[in-house]
Amino acid sequence: AKAWKWLPVQPGTDAALALGMSRWIIENRRYDAGYLAAANKAAAKAVGESTWSNASFLVRIESDGPGKLLRASELGIGGDQFVVLQNGKPAAVGKAPLMGDLEFSGDLNGIDVKTAFTLLKEEAFSRSLREWSDLCGIPTGDIADVAREFTSHGKKACAEFYRGPVQHTNGYYNAQTLITLNILIGNT
Repeated sequence: AKAWKWLPVQPGTDAALALGMSRWIIENRRYDAGYLAAANKAAAKAVGESTWSNASFLVRIESDGPGKLLRASELGIGGDQFVVLQNGKPAAVGKAPLMGDLEFSGDLNGIDVKTAFTLLKEEAFSRSLREWSDLCGIPTGDIADVAREFTSHGKKACAEFYRGPVQHTNGYYNAQTLITLNILIGNT
């Protein structure tokens, strides 16, 4: 009733809309890179954030796709801590402030890895904005307009998805893509 634009998605295709918005946000660099790079509580505090994300964490790439998060012990740089790249070098996530590189895809000590952000970007870019539009039934211009508006308010914006998007057999996945929109702008 109070929205400036109505997006009547095809039932069950909320994830396609969110991935289209994610694509636009990433393509236009409208995400909060500082927030996403903060790999732990100390780094978040250092950059004035109250929370942090795992966007820079390295994920093992298995033969069937993304697997578990990489552990420092697998690289011989620590124990059970998660790993990020900091300025291109592996670092174990501990208690000291640690800002991680957002994008990486490659091999570390014979282990194929990608950052969580890279995996998100690859999924968002797996289809064109037109293809996401066709899947959800929302014109590309409307997707771009809403993504632009959504990213124009900093952390004050929020994608809320109570009831509708999660009431489908794919509701969990719809919810995860909508949550990702909030993470991209640092509102968690």
